[in-house]
Amino acid sequence: MNLKIYGCRGSVAISRAGESRYGGNTSCMVLSSGEHKLIVDAGSGIMQFEHYLQGVPPQNLNLLISHLHLDHIIGLSAFAPAYNDESSMKIFTSSRSNQPLKEQLFGIFEPPYWSISAKAAATAECIVIEADKPFIIGPFTVTAFIASHSDQTLSFHITDGHKTFVHLLDSEISTLSPAEYEELLGYCKNADLVVFDAAYSPDDYDLFKGWGHSTIADGIRLANDSNCKRMLFAHFSQIYSDSELDNWKILFESSDRYIFAHDGLELSL
Repeated sequence: MNLKIYGCRGSVAISRAGESRYGGNTSCMVLSSGEHKLIVDAGSGIMQFEHYLQGVPPQNLNLLISHLHLDHIIGLSAFAPAYNDESSMKIFTSSRSNQPLKEQLFGIFEPPYWSISAKAAATAECIVIEADKPFIIGPFTVTAFIASHSDQTLSFHITDGHKTFVHLLDSEISTLSPAEYEELLGYCKNADLVVFDAAYSPDDYDLFKGWGHSTIADGIRLANDSNCKRMLFAHFSQIYSDSELDNWKILFESSDRYIFAHDGLELSL
């Protein structure tokens, strides 16, 4: 199983003059196993994935959406395969209201908030998933579970039978009860790679407590308690510059267990 990062910023996409080491796109990453690809979240980074596709509509394109906050779905507004019958695109997420799932996913992209009705144009098949009910997408077995974040956010445990990947962005683990933390450890135990929400520095966390995000210190604790093999820090807040993230990263130079995400990063699990 391989992973490529197309967006690793949180909340707001950014562009600062002279800064590009970590990238400015919001959440999007793609897992690959053989010829099969599974996209996780459709932040602005998904447009870079579309560029990788070079205009060729892929067959059986699958997308997991953790939640409907704009930084995780903004790319759906213009992601061509979602509007192309030839791509046979499927989008998997939980239902959060009585509206049809397609309306929940694309409904924000409507006038007066968007120039056209994306909901009317979308051809992607939208499929409801439920927490703690495993399902199969190609070679991947996916188990969604509830994250410590608002608006019914999902985390994902994904395996291809050989390697295990856990997606823990938008998760504030310091607010978990002991029982909830033990349950989280069960999902992360011995995982090959955990993608962890490191939105804020430990020094800044008190300013943002309750916003649904974690710190690198939380990630270290989880890595040690779960015995995961590697941890990838991501979802860095837009308030941090490349230089500030470099100051975080330098603390881990002697370890290959902790990795800092950047747009374009590729990892083999």
